[in-house]
Amino acid sequence: MAIESYRAAKMQVEAEARSEFFPGIQIVIGIGQKVAGLTGFDFTKFEELSLAALQKNSKDNLAYLFESLAEDVKRIDTKLEAFESSGTEERRALNELVSEAVARTAEAKSKDRVRRIARILANAFRAGPKQNYEMESELIDAATQVAESDAHIIGVMMRHQGEVIKKGAGIADVNSANDTWKQMREENKEFRDPHIHVSCARLQAQGLIIRMDRKDTALDLATNAYSLTTFGVEFCEWCIQEVGSFTP
Repeated sequence: MAIESYRAAKMQVEAEARSEFFPGIQIVIGIGQKVAGLTGFDFTKFEELSLAALQKNSKDNLAYLFESLAEDVKRIDTKLEAFESSGTEERRALNELVSEAVARTAEAKSKDRVRRIARILANAFRAGPKQNYEMESELIDAATQVAESDAHIIGVMMRHQGEVIKKGAGIADVNSANDTWKQMREENKEFRDPHIHVSCARLQAQGLIIRMDRKDTALDLATNAYSLTTFGVEFCEWCIQEVGSFTP
């Protein structure tokens, strides 16, 4: 099966799984009855049906976060002693991070996004206590916003540009960006699909990649080259790669 077809099918299955317990038909029928002047469906009933469905989704997401986090922690040194002896500011900062992670998990649209949040927390535990988790907080925001298809795109970019970005000035130079983009187009059909422009626009809006000047000798007039940013590299290391594969 083609990659795009597989991804579309996977997302459809996830949507269907969520819809199994959401009372959409009941709500539509109830609102129709209300508009028609019939009794039996009011805001209280609407709220009851909606909250019950949302609570089940949140509970399932939190269960998956717990399971994923436990699996990740098995593979790393969580520096428990350092956390146990941490000061007031470090404890406050960690409490805020975990609180945000749990809240964003509850509203996450897919298990893939929950999995990313679990990796961020595990890597934060591995790095040890500190007084500011601003980067981790920004990563959690990106983790819940980036679509699965876009995550695949940035994952490919990481394989081609990651080391260059980590050794350079935060983005690839124009020549490197164009040359690697040409290679990615040749090796990955997703990069030749018109939808790549949509994915790149969304990833750039998150600060994960940046559009570069086009080099005529490498790309045609309809093609733009993009470079990972330092934040994009951090997203790949903290959210996509397996925990323990890099040093935070």
